[in-house]
Amino acid sequence: MKLPKNFFNLVRVILGISLAGVVAGINLPLSTLTLKSWGITSSVIGMAASMMGLSAAVATPFLPRMVNRFGQISVLRISLVTLPLAILALPLYQNLYAWFILRFIIGLAATNIWVLSEIWINSFAEDKNRGRIIAIYTSLLSLGFILGVLIMSFTSVETFGGFYISAGLAIVVSVPLWSMKDIGDFETPRNVSFFKFLSSSPILMGSSWMMGFLYAASAGLLPIFALPYLNEDYSAASRTVAWLATGELMLPLLIGWLADKYDKRNLMILLTFIAILVLFLIPVFFHLPLMRILLLFLLGGVTMGFYVLGLTMLGEQFKGQILVSANASFIFFLSIGEIIGPPVIGRAMDLFGNAAFGWAMGVISLLFLSVFYFTRALITRK
Repeated sequence: MKLPKNFFNLVRVILGISLAGVVAGINLPLSTLTLKSWGITSSVIGMAASMMGLSAAVATPFLPRMVNRFGQISVLRISLVTLPLAILALPLYQNLYAWFILRFIIGLAATNIWVLSEIWINSFAEDKNRGRIIAIYTSLLSLGFILGVLIMSFTSVETFGGFYISAGLAIVVSVPLWSMKDIGDFETPRNVSFFKFLSSSPILMGSSWMMGFLYAASAGLLPIFALPYLNEDYSAASRTVAWLATGELMLPLLIGWLADKYDKRNLMILLTFIAILVLFLIPVFFHLPLMRILLLFLLGGVTMGFYVLGLTMLGEQFKGQILVSANASFIFFLSIGEIIGPPVIGRAMDLFGNAAFGWAMGVISLLFLSVFYFTRALITRK
């Protein structure tokens, strides 16, 4: 059996980013529930959850220049060292303002690792199998996230043990990635306008924004939404994120297969319809265990589906040296969604009650669908 081109490089990158998913799976719900145990409001918790998105939005405009000046590997290695050190600092500084800063630093390091890994994956993949390879990547990333959530659910919020475990795993992440080599012919333009990418590829960048909004808001605030349904059990509330991640693990494999065979824009419309329906049903049926699992599974799947379709379209549309800038732009708009999502949905929950978790995201998804149709119509006329 002939292995695909660059098979072993793909395995190394995907393994490394999957381990990074374990780290995120521990940190996201653990940080949220720790702040909740301090008596912090949902609005402020949402703002804290958006720090990683803010750091990504700050980092991505400079990443192409950093890659030009220092090389991909130097940027990667600095990030691999910074990540565990910043995680270890969280239990040392049990202060809300310190956590805002530390989560921002964690986001900077994670963004560099994330973007460079995706550049390598898209470079190593071929157009004929790009959708499936990216689907495997996102599914394994989600599997890592599930494992992280399960690990977190068996650790105590009060002892901070989860942070020590995630810091240790962040060190393990560096093992497959440390010896990666720069990809040639990747000098990027000096002046990169992300909004030029938005005007030239609005559907692609819009899908990235939508994924960031839904992912950050749902993963960051789901444990808070779930607490009243689970007798205020923090461990059980954190495990609900695993059902979300299970959809992110399994459905992208189907979506990636469909993306290699059918029109990706039509698939995007279908995913948005499913997201709207699921989000409006979540507050109605969350008290039923089987419906809870099904709805979270679908929400996770369609959220990651936006990402799979967008990243597949990115690799098809941009090649060579422009790919670094295009991928950075993709992550930039995803990060804007991550920044806006948690505080907006958290504020909606404070103002309108717990059910606003699903209904507010449903309204935003409906607005995205409207903009999508309008933008698509303009592109078709041109």
